[in-house]
Amino acid sequence: MAEWLTTWTLWHWLVLGFVLLIAEVVAPGVFLLWWGLAALATALVQFLFPAFSLVGLAIFYAVLACILSVAWWKYQHNKDSQDQAKTSLNQRDHAMLGKQGTVQEIAVNGIGRGAFGDSTWRIQGEHLAVNDLVKVVRVEGITLIVEKVTE
Repeated sequence: MAEWLTTWTLWHWLVLGFVLLIAEVVAPGVFLLWWGLAALATALVQFLFPAFSLVGLAIFYAVLACILSVAWWKYQHNKDSQDQAKTSLNQRDHAMLGKQGTVQEIAVNGIGRGAFGDSTWRIQGEHLAVNDLVKVVRVEGITLIVEKVTE
């Protein structure tokens, strides 16, 4: 009854590989993909070296699946870290860099309020007057540091 467990053929590895690849489509997460590809690679090894024992093939499969999974995780983790450093998602003040707006009011020391789109922000800049066109060059806390746009 358990004979199929001890006599895996090329077809067993191919079926396992394709079942895992199909399962990856149904249950996404890019995890089963690597285990399925490892099973297909194991089928290729069994095709090229038919004398390989089942234990050797199982070890090859397990090691390759782990290597592929860890390699993907490291690649994706590094990519996510780089992408997260570049994003301004949920950092609306940083998304304002380079935006242009108009000065709404000016108080002392060049600090005032500026309109950018549908919102107003605390701004700071030199030689500003009401209705001047300004561009955001830096952000310090909740204050946008602006420069007057010369046309």
